[in-house]
Amino acid sequence: MTTAQKQQIQQHLLNYVTKFDSQAKAVATLKGVSEATVISIKNGKWESISADMWRNVGKQVGWDSRQSKLVETMAFSTLVLYFDLAKEHGATFAITGGAGYGKSFGGKWYRDNMQGKNVYYLECASYWNKKYFLIELLTAMGISAMGMNVYEMMKTIVSALRKQDKPLIILDEIDKLPDPVLLFFITFYNELNGLCGIVWTSTDAIKKRINNGLRRQLPGYSEIYRRIGRKFIDLVKTDLEEVRAICEANNITDAEEVHRLFNEYEGDISRIDRAYLRQLAKEMYKKRA
Repeated sequence: MTTAQKQQIQQHLLNYVTKFDSQAKAVATLKGVSEATVISIKNGKWESISADMWRNVGKQVGWDSRQSKLVETMAFSTLVLYFDLAKEHGATFAITGGAGYGKSFGGKWYRDNMQGKNVYYLECASYWNKKYFLIELLTAMGISAMGMNVYEMMKTIVSALRKQDKPLIILDEIDKLPDPVLLFFITFYNELNGLCGIVWTSTDAIKKRINNGLRRQLPGYSEIYRRIGRKFIDLVKTDLEEVRAICEANNITDAEEVHRLFNEYEGDISRIDRAYLRQLAKEMYKKRA
């Protein structure tokens, strides 16, 4: 962990803390991080902080060791448009796109760039039950879930969101949620429709799952589909010019390599990250030779 990287994490942390009413609330959202550690990082007293802790803090406050540069692709612009619409009008949208289309990057970017404006991003997981889901949301909101049962957590979340100015919840990889948690979305919608925006982002897996549930007439699926407007918003693949811009932002300028990535990556922007790592490896090898 270099000094420059530590400085980057420090700045991300400072920005992160400003999103909350107090430093204590910000610390409550950071897993495995004490307030003493946060204070030390902010004040530049870094001697006792391990590399693992730096990485832990960095990951949670939006730092990326690759420091990826933003390229406004059509997919990215579409995500931001619907995030804005959902936030402004308390609406609900379901956005789908292939792996590597930049859905997670877009969600995290929006959260990080709407500082103090009540935007909460959750990366869903298959092992979550209702309790874990609510704990994760409370944590993102800077509220401790300690000692609360599911009913109390739900009431706390709804009460807090109703008092906020145009809150937004981004549920990334929502297709991973098991049915009981996915169907729990109906309750959220009923409590918060028009007051809190909700955006799903997922691969086509969620579309197939909902359509299968509708076809089999599974309980709750018709209600879910109606609450997302009976529509999935499909992101478009990145075109050649966008791939070229992404490559240039990642210091990949060889024309043949750009065309190869465009022809082979099948819309998966993460492959460009891997190409960037390969290029770095080649440069390091040349320096050592």
